[in-house]
Amino acid sequence: MVSATYIAVGLIAWAFAVHLPLVYTVLGLGWLLPTLEYLGYRRNKQVYVDLAHSMASYLITVYAIGGLFGTIITVFLAGLLPVFTNIAGALLWPVWGIAIVFGVAIALPFIGFYYRGFGRISPMKHVLVGYGMAIALTIIPAMFRLVFAFINYPAGVEVFKSDTSIVGFTLGINWGEVFDNPTYAPLFLATLFGAIALTGILISAIFGWRYSVDKSDYRLTGYRIGNWVGLGSGALYAIFAGLYVYEVYNYSPTVAWSMLGKPPAYLPSALYSVYEPTMNLSSVFYADVVLGLILLVLILVSFKYVNRAVSALKLILVLALMDSAEVMNGLAHLPYAIVPPLNAVPVLVKAYGLQFTLQVADTLKVSTLLTPQLNALLQIVEVQPGLLYGSLVVFAFFNALLLYVIYAALSWKWTPLKT
Repeated sequence: MVSATYIAVGLIAWAFAVHLPLVYTVLGLGWLLPTLEYLGYRRNKQVYVDLAHSMASYLITVYAIGGLFGTIITVFLAGLLPVFTNIAGALLWPVWGIAIVFGVAIALPFIGFYYRGFGRISPMKHVLVGYGMAIALTIIPAMFRLVFAFINYPAGVEVFKSDTSIVGFTLGINWGEVFDNPTYAPLFLATLFGAIALTGILISAIFGWRYSVDKSDYRLTGYRIGNWVGLGSGALYAIFAGLYVYEVYNYSPTVAWSMLGKPPAYLPSALYSVYEPTMNLSSVFYADVVLGLILLVLILVSFKYVNRAVSALKLILVLALMDSAEVMNGLAHLPYAIVPPLNAVPVLVKAYGLQFTLQVADTLKVSTLLTPQLNALLQIVEVQPGLLYGSLVVFAFFNALLLYVIYAALSWKWTPLKT
């Protein structure tokens, strides 16, 4: 079952790697477009409004496909990690509920209303609609990032021994502590500014590439704006990402150990075997730092030159940086589905004994939650392993098909408006 486990985790990581660039772009455009429109009206620059109008056509297509991959991730988690999904769902159901309501019932209509509202309602009212859309889009990652913070450090969770539970214990939650999770605020803010930075760099890369064959004010303005957005938001992203790593170091030993390549100084050596990560991802972490510095240099160069090679490199590197950083963050908690907090160890040992404490930690491991004894789907896969391998092939074909759909949709719609 080792190979099946790796494929299962790989499928989830793969779905994240496709889902996140799409929803990052939607979030970034959500804030950028009404701001561009507002500046266009205030400074009497029609090209800003044209940029906002043209790029708004992306939102529904990209949002729909990004949301589809979000559903795929949920299905993977429910099928391959049902116990974890049940724990996270039962404990954090208000968080999931808010994200779903805003994602389906509020943000999507806002996007459609904003796009269809160009020229139909007064300019400033339309800008307000745009910012309402941006806020609705931001609520979704605000909720999901709380789940990620919970995985790193389950603040507010209480463990109770239970003889009737299949895993030997039940969990409760103190909502007064959940939003106080120290890894939450920097993770969310890094996500927000990272999304805006990614979007700005993608815009500058695409407009810079197109400028070589369409030397219009429209292309040049989009290129310059993208550079400024990428630089400013990228700096804020770096600050909050650094703060996030600092908080993870203090509160999530496994994640910190995986990212930095060595155990935190405060971790007792007696607990090394408990918190040792499955993967040493320090090379990915430091490679991401280098990628960020290279992107900074490319952006600075872009202020002086419009170059196709530089534009193509920016597009490739910013996607590589975002995906590798997110996948690293998602895999760094392994072997745990939820990293047990270090400060809970003495409390559980005192209340229930060392053996029970180790049982709780072992139960929260992905390998435990993936065992056929807890997962009916894996019982089938154990007998027919070809089902999982077949799913991998089908998912690869599905991804290739969606890449073509995105390319066809964007290449057809992205045409500059006449100025």
